[in-house]
Amino acid sequence: MDTTPKNNEVPGQLLKSREIRWQYKKAMINQGFHLISLQLNVPGFPKKSDVFTAFLKSVKTRFELFLQSHIVALKWEEQFFEDEAGECIIYKVPEKRITAVELKELTEVFEEKHPLGRIIDADIMDVEGNVVSSGKHKRCFLCPDKPVQWCRKYNNHTPDEIRESMQKAIVGFLKDEQIDQAATKMAGFAVSGLLHEVSLTPKPGLVSRTSSGGHTDMDFSTFMSSVGVLAPFFQKVGQMAGNFKSPNLDLALPEIREIGLEMEQEMFQVTQGVNTHKGAIFLLEIAMFAAVRSVCKKGKFKTGIFASAIQQLSKGIVQRELYNLKPDDEALTHGQNCFLKYGLQGAGARGEVEQGLPTVLHHALPELTSRLGGGSLVAHDDELKPILIPVLLKIMSVNNDTNVLYRHGKEVLEQLKQKAMEALREWDMGMDQKYVALDEWCTANRISSGGSADLLSVTLFVYFCKRAF
Repeated sequence: MDTTPKNNEVPGQLLKSREIRWQYKKAMINQGFHLISLQLNVPGFPKKSDVFTAFLKSVKTRFELFLQSHIVALKWEEQFFEDEAGECIIYKVPEKRITAVELKELTEVFEEKHPLGRIIDADIMDVEGNVVSSGKHKRCFLCPDKPVQWCRKYNNHTPDEIRESMQKAIVGFLKDEQIDQAATKMAGFAVSGLLHEVSLTPKPGLVSRTSSGGHTDMDFSTFMSSVGVLAPFFQKVGQMAGNFKSPNLDLALPEIREIGLEMEQEMFQVTQGVNTHKGAIFLLEIAMFAAVRSVCKKGKFKTGIFASAIQQLSKGIVQRELYNLKPDDEALTHGQNCFLKYGLQGAGARGEVEQGLPTVLHHALPELTSRLGGGSLVAHDDELKPILIPVLLKIMSVNNDTNVLYRHGKEVLEQLKQKAMEALREWDMGMDQKYVALDEWCTANRISSGGSADLLSVTLFVYFCKRAF
């Protein structure tokens, strides 16, 4: 049986709740403080729902940032109030910081700037208990060019029509906000992964803060410039992931690739043609899409769902992009040439994503989390170095790095994997002689396991996502 109050059954309860709330606010008034009552203005009943609560929480966050940005170092007291009239947050703001009229003007600016400001009410009560009004009429939610009173007078809309429209708008707003927040945060994680990787010093044959490793055309500054121009594009991928509608994720790959090509252009421009992050761009774009989508669909980051999304996204990529190549094809990339010569061992980043990032999820991430021992990764060199070096070694010991395979062949790759495994075993015994020797060997022979470095960045990205979501 439906026990939800109907519109014509509630006015008495509503009036009583509003009177109680009014008396409550009057009792809160102390000399020297104004009150702000922040609530939603939604017609019909019930006044409370999960959607309304989530939206008011979002409004609260934005409103408080807005206040702090206009009244520097403002401190206030706040109380949460809930009754038949809905939920509201009541703020006590010191009179000495701002007048009640100025406060009302500010709240009106906030309502006007917010995309759904016509659903928001920020009422002001001054230190004497008087309601401060601007005299302006609130605009109708469905007819923004008309005041609410006009539409009420001529019965342009029923309360149910307005309520349904408001709920739909709120759901859409919260979805967009979730996508924005996930994309923004994860774009930061992608950049952090790249920065932590290049900052790790020393690394065998790889660019670090103090060495160019086995490279002669790039150094630490080259990498920093490259990361700087890539940063905005990760958020672009995240936004696209959150808004992607088709259940066939492989259809998103061309869109991802288009953004990736933009990233490569920007990278080559600032590095003067040097490839610092081409492999990392591809891997992190794929990981970014899968992570944002899984969080927006499921509400949290789950490794299995993340891996499945990557596999769906890259379904058939090796067969489609590598098996039909011919040695005399023009403009083959290093990765494509590597596959022609070494088969699946040379599938590189394409093979890694088609399998759902097994090197990251089954080797590197467990290595990282076990060494953290339940703690969190902190940005201090003396703590990061002993954690990230063995993670890199673990990746190098299992990864068929096509950077090494293409330039030095299968025999050198196997030597590198064996030396990395031995260095890891010795590292766990508290010694680093084999790690130092590995670095010297790689640098002297210009062996750069760039693919493993890329996978370290992705590992850190995944770790940050798991922690945050």
